[in-house]
Formats: sequence, C-alpha cells, structure tokens
Amino acid sequence: MLTALSLVGIVVYGIVVSGSWWLSLIIVVGSGLAVLIVLGMMASVADDARKTAALEAVGTRVQAGVVAAEQVETADDVVYEIVLRIPLPDDAAFDVEHRCSHYPCAAATRQSATTRPVIVDPTTRVWAVIH
Repeated sequence: MLTALSLVGIVVYGIVVSGSWWLSLIIVVGSGLAVLIVLGMMASVADDARKTAALEAVGTRVQAGVVAAEQVETADDVVYEIVLRIPLPDDAAFDVEHRCSHYPCAAATRQSATTRPVIVDPTTRVWAVIH
C-alpha cells in the first residue's frame, strides 16, 4: 500500500515538474509497470503462504537426513544443492533435491552427517524445508 502511494506521489510530482507531455507519459507508464510488478510479487507471496499453510495442516514435521550436499557458485551468487532423504510414517523414505542460499543449508554442505527439518504430506509426498 505504501509503495503504491509513493508511486502515485512520484507520478504527480513528475507531471507537475516536467512541463512536457511526453515526459509525463513516460513517468505514468513507468509507474504503472512498477505497480503491476509489485502487485504480481504480492500475489506470488500470498499464493506461497496459502500453499505452506495447507501443507502444515495435513503434513507432519520430520528430520530429513542429508545424503549429499554441494556448494554451487553461479555468476550472481552462491547456492547450495542438498539431497535429502525424507522418512515417511510407514518406514519408507524418498530422496529429494533442495536448492537454496539460506545459512542452515549452507551449514549442511560443511557437515557430513546432519539433518534438516522438513514438513511432508505422506500421502502426496509434497514437502517443504523449514528455514
């Protein structure tokens, strides 16, 4: 909300100060794009929160064993690829690959026998690492 109000203020200020119609049009279009981007980001975050809440409602928290871990350096940043073995209530387990840049996952790449907390839905095998 504050972002949208700030953008409106910038647009009004730009129109008043610029004095030319084409510069005002560029400011309006640019501000409109910024508002659309912010709205898209907000919708994505809300959708992720809904999915996480649904998983927590039906899932169980377990400790997944770290099978393999590797630090991967890209051009922009460093990420960590971790293979986790997630146990299920019926004594079965399945392996998944988790990729992120959070500190606890980075620590898993430096220690050999470690675990990471996860939430798993045993029926659908949907999972999420708890950071």
